[in-house]
Amino acid sequence: MIDRVDILGHLKKQGYVEVENIKTPPALLWQPDLIVSKGIIKYYILFRSSNTILSTFFNRISNSSSTYNTIIVFEKKCIKKEEVEILSLGISVGYFINGKLTLKLRNQAKSLEKEVKEKLQVIDIFVSSKQDILERKFVEDRVETLRKTNFYPFNPPHLIEYERFDLNNLYGYIDSILDECDWIIIILEDDYSKVVKYEIRRSIDRLPHENIFIFVKSSIACNTSWKEELEYIRNLETKSIKYIQYIDLKDLEVVMCRAIHLRMDEIYKKQKIRTMK
Repeated sequence: MIDRVDILGHLKKQGYVEVENIKTPPALLWQPDLIVSKGIIKYYILFRSSNTILSTFFNRISNSSSTYNTIIVFEKKCIKKEEVEILSLGISVGYFINGKLTLKLRNQAKSLEKEVKEKLQVIDIFVSSKQDILERKFVEDRVETLRKTNFYPFNPPHLIEYERFDLNNLYGYIDSILDECDWIIIILEDDYSKVVKYEIRRSIDRLPHENIFIFVKSSIACNTSWKEELEYIRNLETKSIKYIQYIDLKDLEVVMCRAIHLRMDEIYKKQKIRTMK
């Protein structure tokens, strides 16, 4: 078990001071074990005696990490993949092992926002799904939340209202919108759609495969309805498109946010945007 007094002693040696008699901000959707400051910056710290944390809790923390600087201090070393994922969410990582505290701190959100604006172009995202499913609006809202909380350079997502077009004009309009977009998020659920099939095939032809995100409902009906398309994706020569199964909306939020965070982290590294102090 991590000892709060020990951690605070090590933090004080690194120039941090405890912030006492402060109420947890209502927008912070979790309870910190310790709040410290260094200069004018406050850090909200969570202790973990293991090296794992639930994905749903990650999302709760990351949704506030751009406003409240968050550090998760583990008592055991995370595997590299999980550490990268945590850092990609805008959360700093610490380890308190054998009486020694080490910190890997993310850059401040405002500093990162400035560098993103200077080095990245705006990203347009196409959302592909059947019209009348909850996931469609859910994805639109979550992309907007990611833009606001992480300062990602996203425009509002592009969603086409299919009923406004006859079939001949619809496909041409889809092509014109896809030509303007950099990413596509595809949601496959139980019912098949020829229009969504068209969007899948056109996006594979037109977009870099690392910018294609496909989320498949984890049901027999869905995997049966979309069997042909899923086999087509699996058999692509490049093997560069991976689809991810989801159970419900809560699970979709976890897997989609994780995929987007990791992709943005790759882009930051390529453009030499400094996410770490």
